[in-house]
Amino acid sequence: MEKIKEKIKSITLKQWHIAVIVIGIIFVLLGAFHSNLWFDESYSVGLARHTFGEIWSIGGHDVHPILYYWMLRIVYLMTGGTIMAYRIFSVIPIAIMIILGYTHIRKDFGEKTGFIFSFLSAFLPEMAQYAIEIRMYSWAILAVTILALYAYRLTKEDNTKNWIIFGLSSLASIYLHYYGLMAAGLINVFLLIYLIVKKRKKGIIFIISFGILQSLAYLPWLVNFATQLSNVSSGYWIGFSFPKTPMELLSSQLAGYVKTSDYTGLIVPTVLALELYAYMIYKTYKYVKAKEDLNSFKWSVIVYFAVILAAIVITALMKTSILYYRYLFVITGLYIFAVSFILGKEENRIEIVAILSVIAILGVYNNIVMMKDNYDYSNQEPIKYLNENVKEGDTIVYADFGGGSVVAVQFADNQVYFYNADNWGVEEAYKAFGPNYEVKVTKDFIDNCSNRVWFVDNIYNSVADEIFEGKGYNKVSEKDFSTKYHDYSYKIVLLEK
Repeated sequence: MEKIKEKIKSITLKQWHIAVIVIGIIFVLLGAFHSNLWFDESYSVGLARHTFGEIWSIGGHDVHPILYYWMLRIVYLMTGGTIMAYRIFSVIPIAIMIILGYTHIRKDFGEKTGFIFSFLSAFLPEMAQYAIEIRMYSWAILAVTILALYAYRLTKEDNTKNWIIFGLSSLASIYLHYYGLMAAGLINVFLLIYLIVKKRKKGIIFIISFGILQSLAYLPWLVNFATQLSNVSSGYWIGFSFPKTPMELLSSQLAGYVKTSDYTGLIVPTVLALELYAYMIYKTYKYVKAKEDLNSFKWSVIVYFAVILAAIVITALMKTSILYYRYLFVITGLYIFAVSFILGKEENRIEIVAILSVIAILGVYNNIVMMKDNYDYSNQEPIKYLNENVKEGDTIVYADFGGGSVVAVQFADNQVYFYNADNWGVEEAYKAFGPNYEVKVTKDFIDNCSNRVWFVDNIYNSVADEIFEGKGYNKVSEKDFSTKYHDYSYKIVLLEK
C-alpha cells in the first residue's frame, strides 16, 4: 500500500494532465456510436444532403446561421453522411477544448489552471451531452473559446498570427450561432476599448479593420437574418417557463442529461450551481483583497453575463424568449475558464479535489444515464418496423412533430407530408427534409396520397381518424412506439384504400 501511495505521489501534474486528456476524450466519445435522431438532429441531417446554395437558401428560413450546415455538408460528401460520422465530427471540437487546457491555458495561466480547464472540458456534465449532438453547439463553443483566448493573447503580444486566429475565430463564432454573434461582438468591443486605453495604435487599426471585414462578411446574411427574426417572433418558438427556465439557465452546466417536464429534476444541480457561484464570489472577494491579478477572469465573467443580459434585452424587445439553456453552451468555455482560474489559485488541495470530484460524479452519472437511453433497443424499433414494411410509392404523413421528423428524414425517397394544422410558417425551412417533403395546413393533400399511407400520429392526441375520415381509407394496422432517446412516444398507423 505504501509503495502505491509513493507511486501516486511521484506522478507529476503534467502526467495527470495528459491522463485526463486521454481519458476525457474517450469519455465524451463513448456516447457517439448510435444512429438515433431527435428533431433538431434530423433537421441537420436533412439539410446536409442539400447543395451549399440550397443550404444558404433553406437555412435562411431556419433560426440559426448556416456555417455548421456547410461544414456538415462537407462531412456528408466525405463520408456519405452516416449518423456516426456526424456524431464523431461533433466530438472533435470538444476534444480540442480538452487539449486547449494543455496547449494554451497551461502556457498562459499556469499548470494547475490548465489541468482544471481540461478536466472541466471533459467531465462537466453537459460537455459529453453536446459533444455528440448533430448540431452546431460543440463547434460554436470552440470558436468562442479560441476567440476569447486570442483576445487575451493580443493584450500581451500583438503579432500577425494572433490577429489571424482572432479574426477567423470571430467570424466562425458569428456564423455558427447567434449567441456566438453576441459573444464575438462583445469581445471585439472590449478588446477595442482596451487597446484605446493602452494607446496601441497598431492594435486599434487592426481591430477596426477586422470589425469592418467581419461586417462586410456578414452583410450577405442580413436578409436571411431578418427572415429568421420574423420566424422566431411568429410564436411557435421556445417559451419562458417559471421556475423551470431560470433553473435551467442557472444549472445547465451541472444538469447535463436531465429529462424532466417540470423543475424537480433540476433541484440538485441548481443547488450545487448556487453553491459553486457562492464559492466563486467568496474566492474572488478574497483575491481582490489580496490584490491578485484577476483581469482575465473578470473579463471572461463580464462577457459571459453580458451575453445573457443581451439575450434578456432581445427577449424583452422581441416579446419572444431566446433564453434557452442549451444556447448557453456556446459561451460555456468562458464559464469553464472562470472556474478554472479561481480554482487554479486555490492552495487548499482538499477544496479543489472536492469540487472536481462532485463535478466528475455528476458527469459520470449523467453520461451513464445518457448512454443507457442512447443505446436502448426501443430507439431502433420504429425505424426497423418501417424499414421492414414501407414500400416504394407509399406515402408518409405525420402530425407528431418530433417522431414524425425523425421518420421523414430517414424515408426521404417517399412522398412525405407534415400536417401542420397550427400553420407555423415553416414551409420553406422544412424543405431541408428532402425534395419529396411538403408542409400542409389543410386536409386536401390527402387526395394526392398513394393507396398506402403510413401515418405517424401523436399517441396522446390522435388526429389520424379526423384527417382521413371520408377519404376512402381503411385502418390496416396500428402500433405504438416509445423511445428512450429524447422520450418520443408516437403511433404508426397503416391506412390503405
